[in-house]
Amino acid sequence: MKSKLPNFPLSLIFILFALIFASISFVNHYNFRTFGWDLGINQNAIYDYAHFRWNDCMIMQPQFTNVLSDHFSLYPLLVSPFYWIFGEWTMLIFQFLAILFGGFGVYKYVLNLTKNTTISTLAVAHFFSFYGIYSALSFDYHDNVVATMFVPWFLLYFEQRNWRKAILFFVLIIIAKENMALWAVFIGFGVSFKALLQKDKQTALKGLYFALAAGVYFILVIKVIIPGLATPGREYLHNSFNALGGNFGEVIVNIIKHPIKTIELLFVNHSGDPIYDGIKVETYLALALAGGFLIVLAPEYLIMIVPILGQKMFNDLPIRWGISVHYSIEFAPIIVIAVYVIINRLKKYKVVLASVILAATFISSASFLDHRTSEYYNQANSQFYKKAHWKRDFDVAEVNRLLKTIPADARVSAQSCLAPHLAFRDYIFHYPFIGNANYIALLPAEENKYPYDDVTYQKAIDDFLASGKWKVFAKNEAVMILKMVKK
Repeated sequence: MKSKLPNFPLSLIFILFALIFASISFVNHYNFRTFGWDLGINQNAIYDYAHFRWNDCMIMQPQFTNVLSDHFSLYPLLVSPFYWIFGEWTMLIFQFLAILFGGFGVYKYVLNLTKNTTISTLAVAHFFSFYGIYSALSFDYHDNVVATMFVPWFLLYFEQRNWRKAILFFVLIIIAKENMALWAVFIGFGVSFKALLQKDKQTALKGLYFALAAGVYFILVIKVIIPGLATPGREYLHNSFNALGGNFGEVIVNIIKHPIKTIELLFVNHSGDPIYDGIKVETYLALALAGGFLIVLAPEYLIMIVPILGQKMFNDLPIRWGISVHYSIEFAPIIVIAVYVIINRLKKYKVVLASVILAATFISSASFLDHRTSEYYNQANSQFYKKAHWKRDFDVAEVNRLLKTIPADARVSAQSCLAPHLAFRDYIFHYPFIGNANYIALLPAEENKYPYDDVTYQKAIDDFLASGKWKVFAKNEAVMILKMVKK
């Protein structure tokens, strides 16, 4: 019997991209380029869950009493036991492994579709070259990144009519965050529509069952669970679509009543500030260069990206329209799988077209790493191939050493870039909120003084020291740790 040879090109692709992804995510965290919002929030959540208590979301104080009243995400709860092994790296490792797992899901899906290892291997390279992965990795940890990586597996098992595994991955998608459940409604519609095209009414009906289950879960979370966990009188905070309505109900009604305006909002800058011109165009360009222009030939997948486009382009915040941070990750598996569904229909030149689209994706993603229109793009966070990404203008190891001198039971208010490193404690606040903190950890060497500018930031330090209530606990050219003076 002949032994089955390993797929060396596939192995090399996974090794190469794993090294790239690790060099972005883990190096950023070590170099203090991760932040209180959102990695610090998740760090503090898994700390509390690992100690068998609900997370009171100290980093978001005084706004919240339970982190689940912001976004209803169960991933930190599930991952929290690994805190005892991986510590402050837990969520980043989880996200890193999820992306690799998602890539393998793409491979398995395309292999099941084409029965061609060469095309399936090109699909993985295409997926790993997608611009949204680099943008997401450059900015902390986010639950929607992980949830997205389960989508290829759901689509695979739905195609194979393996209902137990399909249900498992569907559940993993919807429990990530409430907007993932809304997305899952359209994923259910998409697979149902595909089954109808194949004249398989029974399978189409099952797709609708998935959509219905996700819809019920979404409404339950938005209308019952989150309000029940929230501070009395506080509503769900992520209805950020005022161009269409003040809540989800109004948005849906206005989409139906004003279809032309709805379509316009997908393309125009509705902020009123010309500084944001071109951001939406850049997103469509990035999607097209990654093969997204083919999705019109696969309407079942076009259905699946409708809510992703909507939550991006209808949003009040221009940062969400663009290709930066984690707001494009959901496109990755849908676009890539749609491309290979179209390629599989060809009688010849399949490998040629796959190679051309891979090249366009890789080149465009590399170009977007160097320059982009989307706002709040920090090149040092993303450009793993440049020296500036790997080094800071201060001694990172020494800053880490000084942070460790803060007592484990201290109540700390930490600057955003320090918060993820100090979040494993009972009391951790996001500076400038002080609360009942008895330590303040600052990194004056960091250019981003959010939410202060340089002048206000320095004035606050001067005021602390002049008040007589605080003294310098530890300090070097980069970091300053203040301690409350005992009365």
